[in-house]
Amino acid sequence: MRKQLFLFAMLPILWSCAEEVSKDINTDLTQEAEQFYSFSEAISEGAFLANITYAEYARMTPAQLSGCPSITHSLDSRIVTLDYSSSGDCAQENANERTGKIILDFTQSGEASAAWSLSYEDYSYNGNKIEGKREFRGLSVAENQEKFEQLRFEMANQATFMVNGEFSYTVSRSNLKLSALSARGKASGTNPAGRDFSLVTSEAKNQLFPCYGQGWNLPVSGKESWIVSRGGSSDLEYQVTFNNTDTCNPNVTALLPDGRSLQLNP
Repeated sequence: MRKQLFLFAMLPILWSCAEEVSKDINTDLTQEAEQFYSFSEAISEGAFLANITYAEYARMTPAQLSGCPSITHSLDSRIVTLDYSSSGDCAQENANERTGKIILDFTQSGEASAAWSLSYEDYSYNGNKIEGKREFRGLSVAENQEKFEQLRFEMANQATFMVNGEFSYTVSRSNLKLSALSARGKASGTNPAGRDFSLVTSEAKNQLFPCYGQGWNLPVSGKESWIVSRGGSSDLEYQVTFNNTDTCNPNVTALLPDGRSLQLNP
């Protein structure tokens, strides 16, 4: 009888342990990597758009931006609206589906402590929705910083990231034209499984503006780590590398936590 009572008492503990192990075993590392990849790509696009100045937008045509959005300048404020719902014909090498609007508010960008913001209005990128506001400030002609809180990224299957982040950017120009963007920083929050995560740039990600004008959004070089908490002191890390090619379409590979290599793009 004592042995039976002991076994009954141990059942909740044994069940709990089995459940924790099951969570780890059932985690699809490939699927998790692809979710982070989609999130990282969407964040990169906003970085391109927010590092273009108000004056540069005044001279820009829709065909120079990925997705060819209409560009509207407010008559009574320094607000630029990019409307992807009325983009019309857009002949670019790489076509990504976009809907909704991105709004850039440069109202305070002309002041001594230059600041501006990027916000999303019913915006989606390849079926993935982005909601929230990203705040920027200028440090010099070529250096900017970004901070955002509670940015929401919802994938087409309703899997959702909630994230805070801080990034720094260096903008390169050639003959007064935008040429490249270098980004470093960190984002953290919860992933679609409800686990804490962080995205850390371990080697600056470099993006090319001429490529963006042809629909390409990904960095052509750089490295970042996607670190996911599994509870306690247990973390899993995905090491991601962006490698340049002869085209604007880079090779993106992820070293999975179990040692396998996964080609994410192309």
